[in-house]
Amino acid sequence: MLEAKDLTIKFDGIPILKNLNSSFSGSNIHGIIGLNGSGKTTFFNCMAGVIKPDMGSFLWNGKTISSKEIGYIETSNYFYSNITGKEYLNIFPLTNKEFNLESFQELMHLPLQNLIETYSTGMKKKLALLAMVKQDKQIYIFDEPFNGLDMETNKILMIMIKALSNKGKTVFISSHILEPLLNICEQIHYLSNGIILKTFDKQQFGGIEKELFEKLKLKATEILKNAI
Repeated sequence: MLEAKDLTIKFDGIPILKNLNSSFSGSNIHGIIGLNGSGKTTFFNCMAGVIKPDMGSFLWNGKTISSKEIGYIETSNYFYSNITGKEYLNIFPLTNKEFNLESFQELMHLPLQNLIETYSTGMKKKLALLAMVKQDKQIYIFDEPFNGLDMETNKILMIMIKALSNKGKTVFISSHILEPLLNICEQIHYLSNGIILKTFDKQQFGGIEKELFEKLKLKATEILKNAI
């Protein structure tokens, strides 16, 4: 189990996460949703050890979590542009004994011999995904992973995420698009005003949009009916 304990993060004195407390069951796929600026990326960066909290911590099975236990695909991953895809993959240690590059290439069709600077956004995301699953981690984080992907790669990504969960891994995904999270997650957590305001279990997914967006829909309809 992963626990967030009294998690507080401030930027220039402004609190982004505010004494956040929550627990996340292991071996499950967790969706994190929230409006722009709600703190989703900050939450992930703190979990992965990219930034340190002003207060609080993450605990994994009761112990302080180590960044070595986490695989993280950020919204925009950094790549050395003057190396090939194959050279990039070689940077990362092979700790996942089941990783087979040739098998993945049958799905990904990446030109690994080409320089990364020639890659599209979707190709770079595929490369980052390969680098991450090459390593055996306990927790995998995907921050807006569906951005820039074509339909085929989108489906492959969802299958891979499900496979990680089936292997006992804990997976976190954020997305501005609710539909893929509804299809793959066991729980969806709504982050608002620096805290996790509500957690929805799978049997509650049917009411998420109504509960979160009904007031917004009514307000927008009222404002726009005479404005357009």
